[in-house]
Amino acid sequence: MRLHSLFALGLSLFMWSACDSYQKVPYFQDLAETGETPILKVNPEVLRLEPGDKLNIVVSSALTPEQAAQFNLPLQSSYIGVTGHAATQTSMPYQVDTKGDIDFPVVGKIRVAGLSREEVEEQIKDILIKQKLLNDAMVTVEVLNHYVNVLGEVNKPGRINITKDNLTILEAISMSGDLTIMGERQNVLVLRKENGVQKPYRVDLSSAKNVYSSPVYQLKQDDIVYVQPNKTRQRESTPWSNSWQNPGIYLSMTSVLVSVAVLLINVFKK
Repeated sequence: MRLHSLFALGLSLFMWSACDSYQKVPYFQDLAETGETPILKVNPEVLRLEPGDKLNIVVSSALTPEQAAQFNLPLQSSYIGVTGHAATQTSMPYQVDTKGDIDFPVVGKIRVAGLSREEVEEQIKDILIKQKLLNDAMVTVEVLNHYVNVLGEVNKPGRINITKDNLTILEAISMSGDLTIMGERQNVLVLRKENGVQKPYRVDLSSAKNVYSSPVYQLKQDDIVYVQPNKTRQRESTPWSNSWQNPGIYLSMTSVLVSVAVLLINVFKK
């Protein structure tokens, strides 16, 4: 009877260890599995332009395209591949200077720092119309150097360009190929520059409430997302690294303990 109890105890410990490891893997564990789940509201945060930003600004006109062309910078060629045979042409970028201005053709200096892309589009359009330079101006603005970096235990670490105003941490992780099975989902680190210092934030991907309420749910330029390795990955660099993570070792230990217990029982019976 005592032998069966010891074996059952060992098996229970093994099953508990396996279940505990699985509970650390799924995302959004606090969402209801059945029924409807209300959409969590997040206020979209618009990215603002800063000195040093590079902008691609295109002015077009349906009525007078030739007149609109004078407000576009010359095209430049960029080559793709080692041989340099594949080439694409893009407009030269506008550089936001240290005062927050760009030097726009014909018009001159335009203050853009602190504005969103849409606000810059409207400002340039209004200037061209009010100065009677282009009556049906259409303006598009694209930021070329806004990006975030995703590092650590993801399948495709690297730099991700911000092509829209509200890139979320979930989208950035998705674009990085998702976390590896060795990534720590409960403690994702986001580093953000604020007031001249780099401030750390922690995000628990296993909790939808924590993710959507986090101040870093929507990423900003130069944010760094770091997925730290879990304990299994950390032990890989040490001697006997994965031995204690192998379920077989626990079964072996249980078997040894049972054998020792049987031996002791037989000895005391004599």
